[in-house]
Amino acid sequence: MFRENIRKHYEYLSRSYRRVADFILNDYRTAAFMTAAELANAVDVDTTTVVRFAQRLGYPGYPELISDIQEQVKVELSRTFEMPPEESTSGGRVQQLINEDRTNLEKVLAHNTVDAIETILDTLRVAPRIIITGESYATPIAASFAEMLSEAGLPVVWVSGDTYERAKAVARLARREVVIGMTPVEGPSAVATLLRYARSEGAVTIACGPSLNSQAARAAEHLLYAPGEAEGTIPSLTGLYSLCMAIAQTIAKQNAETLAKRNADIKRALTQLT
Repeated sequence: MFRENIRKHYEYLSRSYRRVADFILNDYRTAAFMTAAELANAVDVDTTTVVRFAQRLGYPGYPELISDIQEQVKVELSRTFEMPPEESTSGGRVQQLINEDRTNLEKVLAHNTVDAIETILDTLRVAPRIIITGESYATPIAASFAEMLSEAGLPVVWVSGDTYERAKAVARLARREVVIGMTPVEGPSAVATLLRYARSEGAVTIACGPSLNSQAARAAEHLLYAPGEAEGTIPSLTGLYSLCMAIAQTIAKQNAETLAKRNADIKRALTQLT
């Protein structure tokens, strides 16, 4: 396969060849439908360099390299749309669960409307402080969401599951401050209690979870809903993580100029400290 060929030769490739190699490895689905001239233009090298790169990997020419890449794309597409195998094997069961998650992701798109997401994005952008906490096995995702929003330039405070730490965080809530609670728990929960209290104190509250009927969802003003339907005792959190990631990436892109300046400042400080 082309990826194995590239990895095998990569250490010995020239700088120009590596530019071609990097493009193919990072975006082979696009490369699969590009001519040699188009690929050369994309990485700013001569067309002859692209042809010689293919030959350097052991292909007779560029068409043979592209044919190899296209075969891989066909295999991946067929796997995506074929019916999952019977669950007679552990591997089949894994693929079945992944297929169920694809359905969950489609429901994430259906239930979280553009208007609802825009409202939450606007709320986060103007918040003087955003308090995020989580519970049960949604805690790592909540912590990751807090880190992502912080990296996107928002004033985030991550609060652990300790009751005292949560009390300190919400002791003096100001106007427009946001409290986000993430939980897979349906019934009474610490996150639901926190959201209910924060809302009574005037904060904007957002529940995140795989249930529309949980106490946390009912306690909050807004809901980021990510269905987690899965056979067994553990609900899927794939949709929830995808939704959080998409929100953080959107905010980061909108704050690109500010983040670029901050990263430059960090780089300059690192230079002085190392």
